[in-house]
Amino acid sequence: MVFALAAICAFVSVTWTKHAGGVATIWPANAIIVVAMLRSSRSDGRLYVMALCVMTILINIGDHRPWGIVLGFALANMVEVTMAALLVRRISPVAHSFEQPGWAFRFAVAIFISVIGSAVVAGGALSFSEHHPWVAGSKFWMMSHLPGLLIIVPMLLALSPERDRQRLAAAEPHMATTLFLMAFVAATSLAVFSQSRYPIQFLILPSLLLATYHLNAKGAALSVAIVAVIGSFFILTQTGPLIQVHGPAAMKIYIFQLYLVTIFFCALPLGAVLTQRDQKANLAEQRFQDFRHLADRVGDVLFRADAAGRWCYLNPAYARMSGFDVTTKLGQPVLDDVVPEDRPALAQAQAELTDGTRDEIKLVVSIHRRDGTVRHVEILAYRLDEGDGFGGLIRDVTDQMTLEAQNRQITAAYETAANTDELTALPNRRAFFQVLGVHLSDTAPSDLTVALFDLDHFKRVNDQYGHPAGDVVLRQVAQTVRATMRECDMVARIGGEEFAILIVGESHGQAMAMARRTLHAVSAASIVLPEGPTVHVTISMGLATRTDHEDRDTLISRADQALYAAKRMGRNRLEEASMTSDQILS
Repeated sequence: MVFALAAICAFVSVTWTKHAGGVATIWPANAIIVVAMLRSSRSDGRLYVMALCVMTILINIGDHRPWGIVLGFALANMVEVTMAALLVRRISPVAHSFEQPGWAFRFAVAIFISVIGSAVVAGGALSFSEHHPWVAGSKFWMMSHLPGLLIIVPMLLALSPERDRQRLAAAEPHMATTLFLMAFVAATSLAVFSQSRYPIQFLILPSLLLATYHLNAKGAALSVAIVAVIGSFFILTQTGPLIQVHGPAAMKIYIFQLYLVTIFFCALPLGAVLTQRDQKANLAEQRFQDFRHLADRVGDVLFRADAAGRWCYLNPAYARMSGFDVTTKLGQPVLDDVVPEDRPALAQAQAELTDGTRDEIKLVVSIHRRDGTVRHVEILAYRLDEGDGFGGLIRDVTDQMTLEAQNRQITAAYETAANTDELTALPNRRAFFQVLGVHLSDTAPSDLTVALFDLDHFKRVNDQYGHPAGDVVLRQVAQTVRATMRECDMVARIGGEEFAILIVGESHGQAMAMARRTLHAVSAASIVLPEGPTVHVTISMGLATRTDHEDRDTLISRADQALYAAKRMGRNRLEEASMTSDQILS
């Protein structure tokens, strides 16, 4: 179909519109081939080019042109369609083209460059074979080919059913609207071109813009096609306002083509802007529908109230929570369903929210259900724009817990969180020093030992395997150390990769033996990382046993100095702090 249509157009152009320059005045065949190449794969595009070459040669042979013209025009057409397809794809992509206001300009630049390239070749062929001036021959070629490509290519792209164009307007206009607009364009065109007295071609522009406004790029393309058909008919029958132009028929056809290019490229950017408008409106509508869909299914009550404290919006969850129908509550005061004793606090919070004193409120109140029962709800509300009231959500908290149980659970959770390391589940630094303080106050000096240790070259693990792997290593080391100690001993994480052990009720020598056992257990443990590799890590440890009346800071300082000594002496070792003579004898 593509080749047949292009061949018919080429034959008609050569037979009926050839002027004194030896070039057809109208040449739509290349535009048809370019559109086919843009809508097909690159491999199919090469077939289109070769077929165009054969078709051009046959038509020019049938027109009894010299072989220089035959081959030169075939080469020029091949150059033109190849450059046009490549440049349009590169600097003015076809996908979503009619949604971009700047596409028409970039497309015109691509076509202009392509026609210049083909005109140079065609002008050379005319100069070589028929001794036409090269520049004049190139000009004749450009005047014939440039309008056809600029008009027909975007027209066919806009009218062709292509999957990218499904993104334009979500709602297609009614067929009656399309027919009415096209009839209006046709009537205006007939009125303009059927008379030869007045140059009133500008009257077509309002009807074209009206069709573009309602139908976007498709309306512009259909309108220009109608104008082209009607205008061409009257020009060929020597009627219409262009008859007043002095000059050969070819000049009148060129002026008419330029007129079509001008009105089309005025309408295309408008169509793109309107398309973007429709897309944004459709997107906004879709987002709103999505919100309503989610709001209708969410378990909590979503609400909005005006500045006077009356319900403006309630989702269906309100009916499930209160037993009242949503439609009966819209426009009613928010306070109506709240128990009397909770109304003053909520009324004050609402007032502060609407006058800007507060930006949000979080309040637990009790409400009466329709069946007379009382439910406890938590209201989370936020101030909207000035004068628009407030909105938020309401959550039923009745079945969660009684107030006393809730307070106990929250207190226990806070206490646990405050004293537990989240990563390793060991006691944290705060818990360690609290327990150490208790033992320092009532434990015999020789019965209390502190060991500090950290992982050797832990930064390498993080750098090589990543921080998630480092977290795995920390957890595994914590488990290993905890497993080597007694239940009464305390193992805590007091820093990034730094840990502490509190050994109670053991002599210095026994504490040293326990620490060595821990050191060996860590170095022997195989740690499997999430990504598969197995690693081994070591620790360095410093140990200090409390002397008579030694305070916490001194004890920790001695253990810390022993830890640094272990690191300086090669790591993966245990060093003990300096001891008194009493400790050595023990």
